[in-house]
Amino acid sequence: MSDLENFPWLNKSFLNTNISKLPHSSLIEGSKGMGKSILAKYIAKTLLCSNSSTEPCNNCQSCNLFDESTHPDFFINNDDEKILIDEIREMINFSILSSSISPAKVIVLNNCENMNIASQNAILKTLEEPNSNTYIILTSSKRRSLNQTIYSRCNKIGLRDLNQLELTEWVRSQGMQDFNYYDYPTFLAPLEILKNIEEGRGDDYIEVSDCLLQFCNNEISIDETVKYLLDIDLGSLEKVNLLIDFFKTLLKSKLADIPYSGKFKSLNDILLSPIDLSDVIDELNNLRNNIMKVSAINENHSLKYFIFKLDTLIKQ
Repeated sequence: MSDLENFPWLNKSFLNTNISKLPHSSLIEGSKGMGKSILAKYIAKTLLCSNSSTEPCNNCQSCNLFDESTHPDFFINNDDEKILIDEIREMINFSILSSSISPAKVIVLNNCENMNIASQNAILKTLEEPNSNTYIILTSSKRRSLNQTIYSRCNKIGLRDLNQLELTEWVRSQGMQDFNYYDYPTFLAPLEILKNIEEGRGDDYIEVSDCLLQFCNNEISIDETVKYLLDIDLGSLEKVNLLIDFFKTLLKSKLADIPYSGKFKSLNDILLSPIDLSDVIDELNNLRNNIMKVSAINENHSLKYFIFKLDTLIKQ
């Protein structure tokens, strides 16, 4: 059984990748929580395997050492917020050594967008002129933060986001039978959602969406809504991001002409057009930009102003 059987979208991507003809520099790109590092390590394990060139045999010395995280021909960076020049130098020094037990050497650099400018400049030459038996696999969820020369030098392996049905089926297959797609922000990828469920952190979005649903259904007043949102234990920016996602979820359903379901069903009677919803999202984006520029922004005043405008749209 493949190590990727539990992640069908990763397994599909792996099967579509010709490992025997893999270029020496590759970039796996996709949203946070899509499993980019899992795929990168599986590709690395395959490249290092002594018995197979299509997938790991899981029996040879190389596969055993890889599973024990002691493989001498494998380098992976620490999962830190910043990748500093010293770590890149360590990687470069590793890349010029001869392999010990495997036919190749493999480097995995996770979250490579976290490299500072000095680190990105340092890695360029290695990407452009890698050793013949060395493979470098980068992962990134923010490719626009990457030096464009680095991006252009790499073979691209893209992981697309799962749609609602795929995501729901996968999360429920992990034993979360009560999973409801609408209870979580749409920007969360499958592994992030599973982590949120396991750590009990899905409640924040549920609180925000429940509050807005009550307001849209005329169950609570403007002042009660603002107080409800203020009492949620999140920073202003996090709250606004969740508000934006709530309305993006509604907009997606409107544009696809799909009736709201589950706890959102009552919103079918509220005549917010796609243009109205786009205006709401624009207002929230402006609020988010203001929060990012002014740290001491009055949260109470800002939320009240937004809820008042939303109320005007609903009742017009």
